[in-house]
Amino acid sequence: MKIINKYSISLVLIFVLALACSPLYAESFSGKAYYTRTNIWYENPNKILSTNYHRGAILPIGTTVKIHSIKGEKIQFTPDGSAQMFTIINNRKTSTISTEELFNRYFSVEAVQVGVGEYQVTEAERENIKTGTIALGMSKKAVLMAYCYPPTHKTPLLTSNIWHYWYSRPSEVNVYFKDDKVFQIERIDPAPVLRFSKSNVDSEGGIKSGNKIKE
Repeated sequence: MKIINKYSISLVLIFVLALACSPLYAESFSGKAYYTRTNIWYENPNKILSTNYHRGAILPIGTTVKIHSIKGEKIQFTPDGSAQMFTIINNRKTSTISTEELFNRYFSVEAVQVGVGEYQVTEAERENIKTGTIALGMSKKAVLMAYCYPPTHKTPLLTSNIWHYWYSRPSEVNVYFKDDKVFQIERIDPAPVLRFSKSNVDSEGGIKSGNKIKE
């Protein structure tokens, strides 16, 4: 009997996992109202990479949205009262999680309000979340609300004390935690590329005096 029970449980688990990955499961989200669990940063609403670059505009945490589809690597939705379609893309170059897992990070079926319930934060954190800012002393929870999730290829575990974000493709932002609080923020920009015109270089390969370096 125990063997049968274990076998039955295994079959149920396999069925649930298969259902979660099926088109039918994805379609079950379609048309339903959800709420954003974090700020969502974007420059082009039709191409929001899960890499989570921090440039452009912010769709605020707690925004009511209508889910239109979850297919392949894409999650499509419109904010309440807007006809603008937004598309989050699960970028496989920087993501190690499924699109369904990504969806659950971004959206909640229950209303989200900063400062209420599991979204309780300090007044200072509330202001930083509103502006999409990370500041010293913020909790991990508040950082997630303000800056969303770091890409999993460099930060696979949120229990880590270093989270790696990207401001843009070449510019990295590392956030260091101690006792669940931010104690250091480090921005790493690529070294400037120096370009010289032919007239700037002397016969020995050095820079002629009086000429400026272009960055």
